Amino acid sequence: MMSTEQRKQQNEMLIRFFNMQTGSAFRVGKKENIDAVNGAIDRAGEDIVKIKNFVREWAKAHEGKDVSVIDCFDAFEAEKPEEVAEPAPAPAPAPVVSQTGMNAKTAMDFLGAAVVDIIAKTKVDEIKETILGRCEDKVREFIAKEYGTIERKVVTVIDGKKYEGDGVTHEKFGQIMQFVANDEPVFLTGPAGSGKNVLCQQVAKALGLDFYFSNAVTQEYKITGFTDAMGVFHESQFYKAFKYGGLFMLDEMDASIPEVLVILNAAIANRYFDFPAPIGYVEAHPNFRVVAAGNTFGLGANYEYVGRNQLDMASLDRFAVVKIDYDKNIEMNVAKGNAELVDFAEDVRKAAQKSGIRFLVSYRAIGRIAKLEQLMGTEEVLKTCLLKSLEKDDVNMLLSNVSLDNKYTQAVKKIAKGM
Repeated sequence: MMSTEQRKQQNEMLIRFFNMQTGSAFRVGKKENIDAVNGAIDRAGEDIVKIKNFVREWAKAHEGKDVSVIDCFDAFEAEKPEEVAEPAPAPAPAPVVSQTGMNAKTAMDFLGAAVVDIIAKTKVDEIKETILGRCEDKVREFIAKEYGTIERKVVTVIDGKKYEGDGVTHEKFGQIMQFVANDEPVFLTGPAGSGKNVLCQQVAKALGLDFYFSNAVTQEYKITGFTDAMGVFHESQFYKAFKYGGLFMLDEMDASIPEVLVILNAAIANRYFDFPAPIGYVEAHPNFRVVAAGNTFGLGANYEYVGRNQLDMASLDRFAVVKIDYDKNIEMNVAKGNAELVDFAEDVRKAAQKSGIRFLVSYRAIGRIAKLEQLMGTEEVLKTCLLKSLEKDDVNMLLSNVSLDNKYTQAVKKIAKGM
C-alpha cells in the first residue's frame, strides 16, 4: 500500500507522462486531474506499468484530437493486459536553485532535475539509447563548473577487509587491485602516459605492499641480481620483492628480451627461484606480487611503438590482460577542471589515429598546457608542449580529422598557418 507521499509522487509522474505522450500541458495540482489518476491507480491495483501502457495506447488512438487527463484515466480498465514493462520512472524534478554554494544534497537534486528535463525532451523509444550519454554530459558539465574535478573514491572489499584508493584513481583501479590481492599476475596494456605506473603504485599502497619497479629488461642480471668480483651479491628490484614481499612492476615488458621473460615466468609459476651464489634457492614471500605493463598487446611492433618484441604464448598465458586507456577523471584533475582542454585532447587523439600519425597526448602534456597556458599563451604552449614533434603536413592532416572547434583547435590552425 502506497503512502500519501508516494501516491502524490505517482500522480505527478503519471500526469507528466500523459503530457509527454500527448503533447499536452495539464497541471499536476488540479483536483479533477488528481481524482482521475487516483481512480486509475485503484483500479489497476497500484500497477503503474499497466497504467502507463494504457496511456501510451490511448494517446496513439487519440492523436491529433483534443484530449484530457480525465477522459484518459476514466477510460482505464483494470483488466487491460499488461504489455512490455518500461524503465522505472525518473525522480521528480527538484526546484530550480542557484548553482553557487551547493551542498551535496542540493547538488544531487539539481542533477536529478536535469535528468528529468532530458527525459521530457526525449522520445520514449530513444531513451534507452541516448539517456545515459546525455546524463553523463550534464553531470560532467556540472562537476567541471562547480568543482573543477572530484576525486573518485574507490573502496574494494577483499575477504571482508576494505581497501581504499589514495587520491584520484584510474577507473580500472578496483579491478587491478582485485587481481593483485588475489595473487594473479596482470599485464596492463595501453598508450604511453596513460598512468599505468601510478596506478600500480596506488594499488601497492592501498594493499600495504612495498613497491618495486624495473623498466624494460634487456640483461638477465636486472632480474636475477649479480655477484661482483668480491663475492658480494647485488640485489635486484625483483629479488627484493621475491624475497621480502611486495609488488614488483615490470614496465615495458613488450620491450624486454624473451630470455629474461622465460626466467620471470618460471619464478611466477614455481614460486621459487635459484639466484646467483651465494644466495641460491629462495622461495617466494607470501606477499610477492607481479604486475607487468606495455604499450602493445604483446603481438609485436606497430607504427606507434616500433621497438617492441612479440611475446610468446607462455608469457601471455601467465598474465591476465587489462587495457588501460586515458581516464577522463584523471585528465580533468591534471587539467585543473578545464573541460575544453580535455575534450580537445581526446579529439586530437582520435584525429591522430585516423591520420596514421605517431602523436601522443599524455596526462603530462595536458598538465603542462593547463599550467603554462596563462603564462605563455595558448598558441605558444601548444607549439612547445604538444605539437613539438610534428611537421606542417602532419598538423594539417590532424586538423582535417578534428571534429571539435574550440579555442585550442583555432590556436592549432593559427600555428599551422605560421609554420
